Amino acid sequence: MAKKKENKQNPVQWFFLVIVVPTVFALTLLLVVLMVMGVNVFQKAEEVASKTPIVSQWVSTTEEKDAQRETDRLEAVISENDSEIEQLEAQNSDKEAAIDELNQTIEKLEAQLESSAEDEDEEEETDRAAEMARSFQEMDEEEAAPIIENMDETLAIDLLEKINSDQRGAILGVMEAETAAELTSLITGPR
Repeated sequence: MAKKKENKQNPVQWFFLVIVVPTVFALTLLLVVLMVMGVNVFQKAEEVASKTPIVSQWVSTTEEKDAQRETDRLEAVISENDSEIEQLEAQNSDKEAAIDELNQTIEKLEAQLESSAEDEDEEEETDRAAEMARSFQEMDEEEAAPIIENMDETLAIDLLEKINSDQRGAILGVMEAETAAELTSLITGPR
């Protein structure tokens, strides 16, 4: 029985000693010889494996790895550029808002400047009209009436309003009736 057991183990040992060990030794020796000759065995094996239909799914070539690395790098660059674009758009909208705010401030200041200029002009005209009214009060009615008749209606009305009522009545009394009536209706009526 002991001989039968040895015989059963012998074929397995025989297989390893006769087939597997010499095959591994021969492959190692072939690998060393090819490497000494300058052949890149691993690259050749990769090329052959990539062309073999079923094995090509498990093995990726250097070109595929390089392409994948390049794709990953480009995706990272795109992502970085997208975030930079978003940041610049946010800065742009902030600056546009600041510009709009400054434009509104400019418009307000221009309106205030225009208003104050108009007020100054009105004050100046009022001061001139008051000064002219004082001059006409010091004049004789016969001298003042023809001058006021030939003035612009608006200026004539402003002057007559600033002159005291007795003097105004005397000046209107010396004027032509038609002109006096027209000026009186403009003074008393709505403007």
